[in-house]
Amino acid sequence: MRRKRRRLNPKAIILVIVLVAVYILFTNIGEVIGSDELNLNNLNKEEMIVAEADVPKTQKITLAAVGDIIFHMSQINSGYDEQTETFDFDRFFEYVKPVIESADIAVANFEGTTGGTKESYKAYPRFNIPDETLDAVKYAGFDILSTANNHTLDTYKEGLIRTLDEIETRGMLSVGTYRERPESRVLYVEEKGIKIAFLSYTYSCNGMEATMTDEDLDAMVNIVNEKHVLNDKTKAAKIFEDIDEAKAEGADVITAIMHWGNEYQKDPSVAQRELADLMFINGVDIILGSHPHVIQDSKTLEYDGEKKFVVYSMGNFISNQRQETLDSEYLNLDNFYTEDGIIINIEIEKDFETGVTTIGEIEFVPTWVYRVKAPPLFDYDVIPVEEYLKSNSLNLDDYTLSRMERSFRDTMSKMNINQSN
Repeated sequence: MRRKRRRLNPKAIILVIVLVAVYILFTNIGEVIGSDELNLNNLNKEEMIVAEADVPKTQKITLAAVGDIIFHMSQINSGYDEQTETFDFDRFFEYVKPVIESADIAVANFEGTTGGTKESYKAYPRFNIPDETLDAVKYAGFDILSTANNHTLDTYKEGLIRTLDEIETRGMLSVGTYRERPESRVLYVEEKGIKIAFLSYTYSCNGMEATMTDEDLDAMVNIVNEKHVLNDKTKAAKIFEDIDEAKAEGADVITAIMHWGNEYQKDPSVAQRELADLMFINGVDIILGSHPHVIQDSKTLEYDGEKKFVVYSMGNFISNQRQETLDSEYLNLDNFYTEDGIIINIEIEKDFETGVTTIGEIEFVPTWVYRVKAPPLFDYDVIPVEEYLKSNSLNLDDYTLSRMERSFRDTMSKMNINQSN
């Protein structure tokens, strides 16, 4: 006997169809969502890989430093245009501009004040120089000016403040003098993730300290006389306080700019060496010296396994102190040494994985001030000596070339003279 086929209920058929459709729909959506999540996850991973690749494991910057920037009356008069009644000193730095600009940070000692026109412009022994000198310094490529030196107060407290205003107006930074007591005497500059602390001090202000109250002097000018440190190390307490602050603030490199030593002496004094040693022991990494107006020794040293560098004096970057102008005043000196300067390019490298920052290659670029007749008086061209000795693209005569050769030879004889303390 044949079995009778059961007839399905139409409502049941509809329910089954709906359930199957829902299952298929949600299965596909799940696959799509899962696929999208997978793609998003992969995308995030790829972005993370790219981001990690963009962050360097190490970074390098170059710090360029020079010595004294001084404008004597002959230079000031040479930069004056009678027709326009304006000053322009840019051309003095034309040949070194590419060297200075190539550094990530460039620093110099600005020796003088821009006190304004209330007093007539004048130079030694008290400098009140045109604002346009700062235009030229900016044009040359400098970023930071050390303003603590023996001519800081040449136009009194007001001149100190105005000089800082003019520096700031031109987008440059200053260190060593202040309008009022600062929250910190340390200048912090960060470049490519590397934080550098700059400290600046002078041995005196040529007796002009007497024009200030003790409170203002302490607040506005960083003074430490290295000659006093030998007998009383508390005389340098300000420096050590600033070093401690720089370390606490996480500075990768601490650089001290020191206006010290004895004028026209080619060898650093015992007092300079003593203070340098104390600063290195306490955490300074780089010391940049000025004031003697001649080149003094530079050395690469090692303290507790860390590389340190000191140049006791970088000479005159620009001035009218030269053989022709000093021979009558200083009969027993080799006055041509005051024509010599140096650009020191210091490579600083940071390992971001370990957090360790080190001093790398150090390049020396000797400079010489070439005074040449030009309307209305002279040009004072700062020349990177080695480059122009090789090419003589300036078509200099044999006498001038011989003076440049002497300058290069004498300057390089003082650079990194040994590797020991």
